Amino acid sequence: TGVQTCALPIFGLVPMTIGGEQQVLVAVSDISKRVEAERRTRESEARKAAILHSALDSIISIDHEGRVVDFNPAAEFTFGCPAASVIGRMFGDLFVPPAYREAHKRGMERFLRTGEGPALNRRLELPALRADGTEFPTELYITVIQTGDRPTFSAYLRDITDRKRAEQELRAL
Repeated sequence: TGVQTCALPIFGLVPMTIGGEQQVLVAVSDISKRVEAERRTRESEARKAAILHSALDSIISIDHEGRVVDFNPAAEFTFGCPAASVIGRMFGDLFVPPAYREAHKRGMERFLRTGEGPALNRRLELPALRADGTEFPTELYITVIQTGDRPTFSAYLRDITDRKRAEQELRAL
């Protein structure tokens, strides 16, 4: 007898005798659709990772507790610290100037309680802190990503120090 191979996974082998001959009943399942869906998911994740890592603006994601979960290379440059040193730490303690921390905390609490927040889905100009403690002006946009039962917040942040300096110079003329 010849042996036939199959790319499909085998879920069960049942030995049996049919007409005096030993036979094996093989149960298989076509998983080609699942394999294709997994391939598309991997490709999508790779595209998203490339966008995150090549973005010119800082992209920072925090969880519902305010802990940093993503910190792209532009954020590393802007804030002067590696992602590994901030992942899992409280965003507000690291990058929100002390004068704004209470408002940041209240805003997070309000969103978790009501699903609304005054800083969400709009462009804002707010100060931020670098790792060395210096304050600088930013343009900020925050969006909520609902995954499962807990939200994640993604902040898109741009250092506007040069723009603010140019504006001041123009006003001085």
